[in-house]
Amino acid sequence: AQEIGYPVMLKAAAGGGGRGMRAVQDADEIQAAYARCQSEAEKAFGDGAVFVEKLIQRPRHIEVQVLADSAGHVIHLRERDCSIQQRHQKVVEIAPAPNLDESLRDKLLHDALTLATAAKYVNAGTVEFLLEPETGDYYFIECNPRIQVEHTITEQVMGVDLVASQFQIAAGSTLADLGLNQAITPRGYAIQARVVAQGIGTLTAYKEPSGIGIRVDAHGYAGYAPPPQFDPLLAKLICHLPTGSFAHAIAATRRAVADFHIAGLSTNLGQLHGILGHTLVRDGD
Repeated sequence: AQEIGYPVMLKAAAGGGGRGMRAVQDADEIQAAYARCQSEAEKAFGDGAVFVEKLIQRPRHIEVQVLADSAGHVIHLRERDCSIQQRHQKVVEIAPAPNLDESLRDKLLHDALTLATAAKYVNAGTVEFLLEPETGDYYFIECNPRIQVEHTITEQVMGVDLVASQFQIAAGSTLADLGLNQAITPRGYAIQARVVAQGIGTLTAYKEPSGIGIRVDAHGYAGYAPPPQFDPLLAKLICHLPTGSFAHAIAATRRAVADFHIAGLSTNLGQLHGILGHTLVRDGD
């Protein structure tokens, strides 16, 4: 890190999701960070190999949704901003990305299409980038060849059912058969907040928010005891404002979070309310 002049990130070669990742600022930290990263990688993936990459210290996490058919046609359905994370896990996602320079957006979308086309990719997928706001530089992270948790906000702003489209493409339909082309444009903003359990217990009460522009994808109910062996996600709260500003969309999402009632089990609803009220989030920074 000292020799190359910038901080680095140690990452497990075999996996992702935040496991086996350690930021290193100077050479004194290398040995301990390497040992811990290698240990986590070995336990999580059965492979202790580690590689080094440049650390982007204040990144925006921008991902581009693509759809491609077996005839070689590829379109993008714009981008999502997934920068609000905790321990490398996404917490709040936004579509489209606020305050993103249009020329930079065009480059990201173009590169995602170029990659998917060159790979002869078929079906729904996501091309992910880290963006350095101060310089406009961006870096490819990975492609996710699957539907993602945050596909909901793209569905809302683009008016495309990604899950249905995925099945239809797998069954042989082309994008033209589905009436899909690059002329689709986003309608307003959509924001998703992930509601997760933060302990073990049984739900004694469960009430989802409702109203115009509010969607909840969930599996919660009174009497439900989330199994601790699995992902703690309880619900995805999605708010869509077809018109209005990004600030209005944030405010609507915060009100919906306040209307979500879960008892008997600790959750992150309070934390989500605080995040959505933070000045940097409201400003799209």
